[in-house]
Amino acid sequence: MNNLLKLKLKFTPEKGSANVPKRTFTTNRFTDSKKIENLIKNLKEVKAYYSSSGKLVSGFLIDAYYDDIIAKSSRIRELLKDKQPVDKSIVGARFSDAEKGEENHIITYYVTEEALDKTISKLEIIYHYLVTFFDGKADKKNFNETIPKINFSALPFKECFFRDVIVDCSVIERFDVPKIAQAELKESMLITFYKTELSVQEILNKTGLENIRYSFYGDTTLSVDSSTFSIIRERIPYLISMVASDISTMEPIAKKEDKVKEDINIPLPKEEPIIGVIDTLFDQSVYFSNWVEYEEVLDYFEKSSIKAEDYDHGTEVTSIIVDGPTLNPELDDGCGRFRVKHFGVCTDKISPARLIRKIEKIIDENPQIHVWNLSLGTEEEVSKNFISFDAAILDKLQATKNIIFVVAGTNNNYPTAEKFLRIGSPADSLNSLVVNSVKRDNTPCSYSRIGQVLSFFKKPDVSYYGGDIKEKINVYSTCGKVKEMGTSFSAPWISRKMCYLIDVMGLPREVAKALIIDSAAGWEFKQGAYKNQNLIGFGVVPIRIEEILSSENSEIKFVLYETAKAYKTSNYAIPVPKDRDGQYPYIARATLCYFPKCRREQGVDYTDRELSLTFGKINEKGVICDINKNVQDDWNGYTTERKSRQDFRKWENTKFISSIFKNNRALKGFDDKFWGFCVTSKERTMTPKKEELSFGAVVTLREIKGVNRIEDFKHACLLRGYIVTELQVQNQIDIYEVSQQEVVFD
Repeated sequence: MNNLLKLKLKFTPEKGSANVPKRTFTTNRFTDSKKIENLIKNLKEVKAYYSSSGKLVSGFLIDAYYDDIIAKSSRIRELLKDKQPVDKSIVGARFSDAEKGEENHIITYYVTEEALDKTISKLEIIYHYLVTFFDGKADKKNFNETIPKINFSALPFKECFFRDVIVDCSVIERFDVPKIAQAELKESMLITFYKTELSVQEILNKTGLENIRYSFYGDTTLSVDSSTFSIIRERIPYLISMVASDISTMEPIAKKEDKVKEDINIPLPKEEPIIGVIDTLFDQSVYFSNWVEYEEVLDYFEKSSIKAEDYDHGTEVTSIIVDGPTLNPELDDGCGRFRVKHFGVCTDKISPARLIRKIEKIIDENPQIHVWNLSLGTEEEVSKNFISFDAAILDKLQATKNIIFVVAGTNNNYPTAEKFLRIGSPADSLNSLVVNSVKRDNTPCSYSRIGQVLSFFKKPDVSYYGGDIKEKINVYSTCGKVKEMGTSFSAPWISRKMCYLIDVMGLPREVAKALIIDSAAGWEFKQGAYKNQNLIGFGVVPIRIEEILSSENSEIKFVLYETAKAYKTSNYAIPVPKDRDGQYPYIARATLCYFPKCRREQGVDYTDRELSLTFGKINEKGVICDINKNVQDDWNGYTTERKSRQDFRKWENTKFISSIFKNNRALKGFDDKFWGFCVTSKERTMTPKKEELSFGAVVTLREIKGVNRIEDFKHACLLRGYIVTELQVQNQIDIYEVSQQEVVFD
């Protein structure tokens, strides 16, 4: 086996091109006079609706129905424009109903009355000139041929205005008033309002609901009872952006079996790394209690309703983190034992919003803990059009702090043969590492719930062994050793591995997450070995930690950690060894992970930042021949937004690319050219914030003839001045133990 290498390359920041091509039609889009007539009619109906409804806010909330999943550069620029760019007016985004055809963007804008009136006037003007110059229809051919012949100096507008309005109309199907999504009434509801000039309190006052009982969660979200929600929905439906249940119920998936009260010997803890656990209560009488620092985070009413069984779930989860291999020798991961700081935050159920308030305080007060296990979740399915409130807060915490949450993928307590339930919150957290369960044959468990999130993002990330009906795993509960099953018990195993990689091996969380996902995907993921990716994610994580931290003798496996500071962050001189014929006898794969900031109010356009990955050999033109044939950042290439998302996972915060070569054919080498690694950064808004964003990557090269070339690679890297560190497990353990020793000064 070859050890994992940590490679410190010299990355070069590259600025993006300032050349912005003129807007024109793409594919088979067109604009005709009939369509413009309909858009004018739509906008007049929108204005009439608000006039008759006695709208509370000064502006107008308008849904723009696009004809595709639309790229940022193709969104409307002139329609609905006010004194600022139109993208500044976006307050939400969702997808149309896929059951009626392909999912397309519906983007919600909040604009002034002046902007609305101007848009109607613009469309009326363009209608006249469209009939005059284009016989009522502009398509890709006649638009490009005719527009240069128009004398714009004689017209009351410039070419860019004319061009933008015509192209805007080609991507819009219609305008409408926002429609609230259907929501099942629950005892308590979370309502999120569109962002306007009014605060939520001012909206309630104007609606005559200033005296209702509610709780604020953030600037635009509040929790109310079902009757109050019904009143709000009836009076101001157009102001409601998102609706969700505010109740999270914890229920055991099956009765405990084979209760065994036995004495298990365990040494006292030393300086083992600490994992944070946020769960139900912890029984301090269990045999491993010396390994657990326990803190109860309950209010008076919660404490008054504590039952004996409220200690079961949390104690069982923590038992795996502390001593899982002793309880399940067949799942011994080689990571040893871990200390736990356990926070008992609930009994049998808790509001997600209240849970998040507790989590935020816990995280702030415990900055020394990097890995947090969260095995709580809701029974309700997550929305297809927005991230749950609790998942969004987890994403925010991970985007701003050096932590990672390992989250259970939630269980279906009442599975049926008809369909799989979508996962429940907070398993829709994109920055978290979400874990589902598999049986020992690596097939989904009977209680599995399904991704994706927002109809696109891959969740769960990975899967692990959490037991099933005939093969439950051992945990330790208040009544002794018992057999259990559920994603609650697969997640702690991954928390152990993440903590080992971060705290013992000293790897950044971005690299650790990439290693976990890469180890699950392997070479099989690209070849479609996993038929149930929406249930299993990228695959099943290996049991032994050595399999994650090493590679076969025929493989070169190394990790990278860097910060994206510019449009492109690149290295075009990775010295991959050639064979005697000057060729590259490899297949390759790479996994990239990063923790972007996100905005829940943007709906399906949730992530603020995109890092696109290209990796491969350099050709004779000095261009990377990407192993995934990524052309979305190539000026000479073209792809649609829909295809970029499907093929290159655009906007997703985990990228996995892999090559498959048939017949063991080597790749042609080009003189003294090397391999290249490039990350391209893009943002949602037209005005980039230029914030730095760290990323971690793991790269694997497999020699197709089985030759071990790792020493050649290390030597070539050192000659180029790169820093190469061989990660040997025992050496890292020794370093960790020395670092934890207390130094006493005389």
